[in-house]
Amino acid sequence: HQKKASAHLGDRTTYAGASDIAGCPRKAVLGKIASVEHTIKQMLVFDRGHAAQAMFRDYFLAGGANFEEEVEIAHPHHDIICHIDFLFRGKQRLHVVEMKSTDGIPDEPYGSWVDQLHIQMGLLRLLEGPDIEIGGSILAVDLNKGVYKEFNSYVPHPEVFAPLVDRGIHILSAMRGECEPNPCPSILCGFCSFRTGCPAHVALEIPEEVTGRVIAYEGLDRQKKDLEKRMEPLKNELITFFGGSFQGVTEDGIAVATTSVAASDYVDSKKVKKDHPLVYQACKKVKAGYTKLEIRKLPPAPLAKAA
Repeated sequence: HQKKASAHLGDRTTYAGASDIAGCPRKAVLGKIASVEHTIKQMLVFDRGHAAQAMFRDYFLAGGANFEEEVEIAHPHHDIICHIDFLFRGKQRLHVVEMKSTDGIPDEPYGSWVDQLHIQMGLLRLLEGPDIEIGGSILAVDLNKGVYKEFNSYVPHPEVFAPLVDRGIHILSAMRGECEPNPCPSILCGFCSFRTGCPAHVALEIPEEVTGRVIAYEGLDRQKKDLEKRMEPLKNELITFFGGSFQGVTEDGIAVATTSVAASDYVDSKKVKKDHPLVYQACKKVKAGYTKLEIRKLPPAPLAKAA
């Protein structure tokens, strides 16, 4: 089913696509020369993208829009090809729409989304020439929540397009075995099938889009701790006032309830393990492990003393 759904892309091992160039060159090259087994979950995510595109195709048709779907454009000198999801045509204007089906819509589009759109607009500019107006947007859709957001007002920029073409040429060279593909770490590294052994994760330089999330998380974590400190004395005062069993509603419509929780027994696992190891072994259950995230702001480095 996936092969049929992606048949319009042709043999992707023979060219560098817009999504290849917008992502990590190492992932793109290894994905072309090595067979990757996708899980059912990954294939369902792929199909979610096809479903979202089919839905909006119907919406655009119902609205009488003049557009083409899956428009293929090739670079005149290199094996670089893009497939535009939706290309809207006006009298003297073309508008490129890149669709993204996502679980949660970000406040700002991912850098790889923007790069992919710039490759498409740049190749379209090479094809159409300088006289026609070209614009582009990214349409992000969350089917689970039933919401969408369009990131609009993009136009082609030669200074953005040129380094993307260079990255595509690098991918083509690596595909021919002329060089090693460069890794490009991003927020999407967690979904990469080739992350194990990636040189970028040996001495990781945190990418800018990840740094932004680290800063946001650290700030929210500090706010959470500050709020917890402020809430604790209020909580104690309210429990003291309402007692252990109360239900009521304030004039503002805020429900209040207190419930007394009875004392309960628990087993001292350390003592059981030490004094009754056989009982401990017979009764223990394995608790699944997890990854712990710790983010905190370090104090400023001390100033160097003057000589």
